Amino acid sequence: MLRLLRPRIAYKKLRRTRQIVNIFVKYGFGTFLDQLHVWEYVNITRRILYRQAEQFPRMTVPERLRLALQELGPLYVKLGQILSTRPDITPQSFIMELQKLQNQVAPVPTETAKSVVETELDKPINIVFKSFDDKPLAAASLSQVHRAVLKTNEVVAVKIQRPGITEIMDADLEILHDLAVLTGRQLEKFGVTDAVRLVDELSRNIRKELDFRLEANNMQRFGDNFRDDAYVHVPKVYHELCSERLLVMEYIDGIGVSETEKLVAGQYDIPLIARHCADVLLASTLEHGFYHADPHPGNVMVMPGNVVCLLDFGLIGYASMRQREKLASLIYEMWRQDEKRFAKSLLNVVQTTGPVDEEALERDVGYMIQEYAYLPVTELQLGSFLNMLRKLLITHNLSFPTQLIWLLKVLATGEDIVRRLGTDFNMVEYAKQNGEQLLRQRLSPIRQVRDLSSTFLDFWELIRDLPYQAKNIFYQLSEGQLKIEFEHIGLEPMRKSLEKASNRLALAVIVAALLVGSSMVVVSEIPPIIAGMPIISLIGYIVAGFMAIWLLISVLRKPGG
Repeated sequence: MLRLLRPRIAYKKLRRTRQIVNIFVKYGFGTFLDQLHVWEYVNITRRILYRQAEQFPRMTVPERLRLALQELGPLYVKLGQILSTRPDITPQSFIMELQKLQNQVAPVPTETAKSVVETELDKPINIVFKSFDDKPLAAASLSQVHRAVLKTNEVVAVKIQRPGITEIMDADLEILHDLAVLTGRQLEKFGVTDAVRLVDELSRNIRKELDFRLEANNMQRFGDNFRDDAYVHVPKVYHELCSERLLVMEYIDGIGVSETEKLVAGQYDIPLIARHCADVLLASTLEHGFYHADPHPGNVMVMPGNVVCLLDFGLIGYASMRQREKLASLIYEMWRQDEKRFAKSLLNVVQTTGPVDEEALERDVGYMIQEYAYLPVTELQLGSFLNMLRKLLITHNLSFPTQLIWLLKVLATGEDIVRRLGTDFNMVEYAKQNGEQLLRQRLSPIRQVRDLSSTFLDFWELIRDLPYQAKNIFYQLSEGQLKIEFEHIGLEPMRKSLEKASNRLALAVIVAALLVGSSMVVVSEIPPIIAGMPIISLIGYIVAGFMAIWLLISVLRKPGG
């Protein structure tokens, strides 16, 4: 069984875990799993990890990983999609491949979909809708969307959560968390420093996407932020018809932003659309701090009048004013070509994962700035710059906070959308202008007075609470309640070895006790007796024999046994 004592893994969970291992082995990742010591936790022989993988001619490691995640199901497709948005932990070759992951699946039967709608509305479907299309507009791993018409003749899109998907996701998330806990130490050797945190982040994002009420609220707030902007449209939400598993919103009849030929044929203004896309992404990130965290081309539509419409608000990012100002300062210092100020701004926004040599960081920042400083504006690409910055951070034991990573990813995605439109609009230069504007706002007299008053209040609260905090510390010290926690690092292998040895010793004692007890029963000749031997003794010898064989096999098949 899976080597977890708290909590104990059920058989069904163990079976799914082994299925996951087998799929990864099938695609040639057995050696990697062996290095993670997976065989210890799933109680399988190491030979399974080295069995002949299926042949995938001319396939790279990223391609095989994509196929494995695709076969594992919706959670792992989501995991791959999220990893493709994390340039801080995912190499560029893997990002490009994982971006191809598709979660298109066969739709649930129409009657099942209608049953979900009626259950959530608590009334027959024909009471609410004048018509409801049987064929879905789209079907994904988590939900599917149907076109419908309300009794008021308003055309709507009805997003329905797939039945049972929550239970499936919860079970796989629990397994993924257990594996992250068990293999965390080994994953650190491959540069994954906090696997449990990454899985917990995935879990939070998945659960947010599974609650359609949150998505409805996100759409309402995003729409309120752009209420006065004629170039942005957010679908209307019918809150009275929404629930955790049902979302009813305005149906958008537009053209995908990546369908350039259709836009040209419809005589749309392509350069203006590019500017509108940049405006909505930069305004939501740098001005409002509430932004669409997954604005890939499939989620961006163009409506008549060159209006940009965003769809699918299941994943939303937040950025505080301080985070936005730090990012704006970073962008501004980059284009001022001031490596010292840029390095200082960089240290203000990143997290440290180890010792940092600031002098070496400033030197490498200077090299990076010089590489980009003399490129023509049309050749400046935010995505490639962020990839180079990611490598620089890893080299100097630094990493971006999660929220800042999402924000940078949105800007890079916006640049990709603009590039696909085939215009000479430069996202980098436009971002610089927006950054300068944000910094000017920070230096305004009104803002300075507000910040100063806020700082004074924080300082006053600190002074006011200081006597109480000091008194509390001295009281705990005098009562012997002050505790200091120590974290022992590097003792995990020893703990596992001791646990393994104690388990085998206990089993050996049980085998010996069975043999001695059975022998005493033989001497006592306690009936019933078969072939001159008591049945109780015979059963004891058989059980002891099986246990001894099992103990011998476990010793021989495990290294160091």
